[in-house]
Amino acid sequence: MKAVMLPSSGRRWQPYTLVSAGTGGRRGMVDASVFMATREKAAALAGVAPSRLDYWANTGLLEPSVNDRLTPGRVIRLYSFTELLAVLIVAEMRGRGVSLQHIRTVVDRVRARGVENPLTEVRYAIVGRSLYLQDEQGEWEDGHHPGQGVIPEVLDLRPLQAKISDASRRPKSAFGQIERRRGALGSQPVLSGTRIPVTTVRRYLDAGYSAAEVIEEFPLLELADVEAARAFAV
Repeated sequence: MKAVMLPSSGRRWQPYTLVSAGTGGRRGMVDASVFMATREKAAALAGVAPSRLDYWANTGLLEPSVNDRLTPGRVIRLYSFTELLAVLIVAEMRGRGVSLQHIRTVVDRVRARGVENPLTEVRYAIVGRSLYLQDEQGEWEDGHHPGQGVIPEVLDLRPLQAKISDASRRPKSAFGQIERRRGALGSQPVLSGTRIPVTTVRRYLDAGYSAAEVIEEFPLLELADVEAARAFAV
């Protein structure tokens, strides 16, 4: 691939840094043992305030798969592995000086191309404070000026994935168990060792998802969990 000279800005460009290697596939299709993270857990892992995640969700940048309004003033937000990885990617971009407006512009452009999960299915690089993305032919284009190529230096995303996976370990004794924790998720029943509401799993089953497909969406769950949710009298 041919490198193209970047426009001069009177300052030395930082090394090209890839911040998203792309996980690909549908939401939740990952190999690691993962969990559904609350907004507080997601914010802590990303090093941002929970209110920042609320803003990203309310403005459509990063909406979690579980986004239930219990009361006018209480919203439950749970992030899957892929969604949480996207949160960490945005936090990484912001930490490297990329503006939220620029991130949003590039993400919207990628969504317009039919990509379901723009932040985790596409490769991104940062040069200075600009984002670059990799097209279908493997070429890199400038988020400001499509078509300008760069050669990025790859940053491995596996540490971010491991950070998420290590944040919570679920014991086997919790498989197939349902519990209520006072004050947690409005005290509604959840699969033990997770914060995944039974009603959420039931919605997927009622929509025609098989047990295997539900587990693809929520990789922390086991077959016993799905069957327990199916049998639970809501």
